[in-house]
Amino acid sequence: MYFHRISVFCNKLLALRDRRSAVFIGSLMLTSSLAVASPALAEEKIYDSDTIEVSVALDAKMALVTQNNAWFGEDVANIGVETDSWAEFSAEPQLQVSLPNIFGGELYGAVSVVGSKTFGESADGIGAGLDDPGEVTLEKFYAGWKREFDDGNFVELIGGNFDYQIGTGFLIIDGGNDGGDRGAFYLGPRSAARSSGLIRTKVEDLLVEAFYLQNNPRRDSVEGTLAGVNMEYDFTDKIKLGATYIRVVDVDGGQLGSVAEELSTYDFRASIGLTETFTLSGEYAFQRGQDFFQGEGWYIQAENRFESLPLSPTLTYRYASVSGDDPATSAYEKFEPLAYGFTDYGQWYQGEIVGNWIFDNSNQNTHLIKLAAPVTSAVTVTGAWLNISIDEPADLGITDDDFGNEFNIFVDWEVNDNLFLSASAALTLPGEAAKQFTGGNDNWAHFLLFASFSF
Repeated sequence: MYFHRISVFCNKLLALRDRRSAVFIGSLMLTSSLAVASPALAEEKIYDSDTIEVSVALDAKMALVTQNNAWFGEDVANIGVETDSWAEFSAEPQLQVSLPNIFGGELYGAVSVVGSKTFGESADGIGAGLDDPGEVTLEKFYAGWKREFDDGNFVELIGGNFDYQIGTGFLIIDGGNDGGDRGAFYLGPRSAARSSGLIRTKVEDLLVEAFYLQNNPRRDSVEGTLAGVNMEYDFTDKIKLGATYIRVVDVDGGQLGSVAEELSTYDFRASIGLTETFTLSGEYAFQRGQDFFQGEGWYIQAENRFESLPLSPTLTYRYASVSGDDPATSAYEKFEPLAYGFTDYGQWYQGEIVGNWIFDNSNQNTHLIKLAAPVTSAVTVTGAWLNISIDEPADLGITDDDFGNEFNIFVDWEVNDNLFLSASAALTLPGEAAKQFTGGNDNWAHFLLFASFSF
């Protein structure tokens, strides 16, 4: 059934009558096809000398999505439109320049643009009613300088629009904005923080970073300027610790408005390899400010690789909790996500359906069991079960905390160093909380085909 619906939807795309949409998506696809077809473009370096190195890169993505009973059968009531199938496309060409031996280090920079497009109505609802939204925007535009010393030590400075990640991406990884009139909400091709700065140094096993980031999240979180310090220390190759302090210093938007200007986030994390195959990890963050903010978020995870079993599968269990607000108190207990993003299946988009289309990373308690097995050196199959409950039902205007159970399966194929293909299916069985929150009671099914090409 779902394969048939995707086939029908692809035929609709081929029959597009809107000339502007056809030209836009044609340019994205032409960019990708030229990169694949031309061996010369597959080489990253286009100029290399003793004084300068110039490289090009490309990241092109496509997603075809079809769903049944979106929003548990009440899509119009929740996002204002019917949604069942849509397609997303994006392409990011990039130019990189490096100059060695500048003040004893390397001076480098990069510039890129992102073109994105959505055909059809996406289940996120942010672009509801827009006619095939899409946009071309400046993405990366930065310069940096790095000097390396013996034993891997270094000092580095970066300024402009650039990507930055802390730890597992629980706090900081995606500072860009997608969806709405830009389209491509699921692909999320924009991730760079804007007009930002980063200073970092590594001395033996200690990494220290100071940052200033212009954050522009996709959902109603803090839109504005974040400043802070991050530290990571590797006791051994199996024991790693991290700590981060983040302060909101300026607010441009978001549901909290200027109140968030005194929001501070404190974060502590650790990963410990107890054996060659078994790892424990966890993270705890709390938020304070103005005697008002009292949000908390944390997780604990156990992961084991069974090398004696066929295919050497890896089993993961994780419990994650991000607090919601209790309307009966004067404090604000909801954990405010800052710039979280994708790092692994089920990590911070907690569930392909619930995590992508319904909730941001807040007001949830989630059990995750995930099993991943490499079928071949290029193909990996992953299955996951998530049990999702609401931390503070009253924050959503409901009375029950059982949101439901979600089942995910992913088949990933690394065709070569440049091409990656993936298929995924998901099913969410609504609990009483989901029924109260959305007004629907049908099982929500989701199927997706994804492709990316990069060099």
